[in-house]
Amino acid sequence: MGTTRKISASEIESVIRSLNHIISSRVVTNNAGVIEEIHVLAESSRAPKQVVRDVESALMAKFGIELDHKKVSVAQTQDGKRFRFDIGRLKFSDVSISLNGAHSQATVHLKKDQEVYTGSATGHSSSLSQLRLIATATLRAVENCEGTDGTFVVEDINPNITLSGRQIVIVLINMITSRGEEPLIGSAIVKQDLWKAVVNATLDAVNRRLGLMGEEKE
Repeated sequence: MGTTRKISASEIESVIRSLNHIISSRVVTNNAGVIEEIHVLAESSRAPKQVVRDVESALMAKFGIELDHKKVSVAQTQDGKRFRFDIGRLKFSDVSISLNGAHSQATVHLKKDQEVYTGSATGHSSSLSQLRLIATATLRAVENCEGTDGTFVVEDINPNITLSGRQIVIVLINMITSRGEEPLIGSAIVKQDLWKAVVNATLDAVNRRLGLMGEEKE
């Protein structure tokens, strides 16, 4: 009775690179050879979701592999720049603040697919300071997910914007890379919970830039 041959990451990468509109690929597997992540660089002429479907179809046809689309992230070239489309984005999970006299600590939990990432920040207990701590804790959780440190800094936060009778939170973030600094702005509508809105506004500022972090820090 024969044994099933383990398919190598290089074989999977070769099949993905053979697809139209694909420039390069990198496959991450565990010790058992199970695919954990697939990173694809593709031309911008094909929609990212279609690129993911192409990869799924190719691996099923060639190797009989049923691929979870959430394991595939797609970076695309456009005007010489790379943009990443990641199926699983960081989302709000929980936020809390603990008080200790004049100081407080904010803790934020973010989730991506089945994983939870935690960040915390400590500072003064004033109302506005607490909101900045929540935004900072959100950034620390983002950095824990991305495996980076000190990439983002909270520049300013305004929870008092009103549009059509709705309260809006606006957060200004500074993204720091080896190439300099880039301001990012995010916003969120306050739906009963101001703290949650601060987390969502911070994520709105940085989520679309996460795919560039690794490349820009090189």
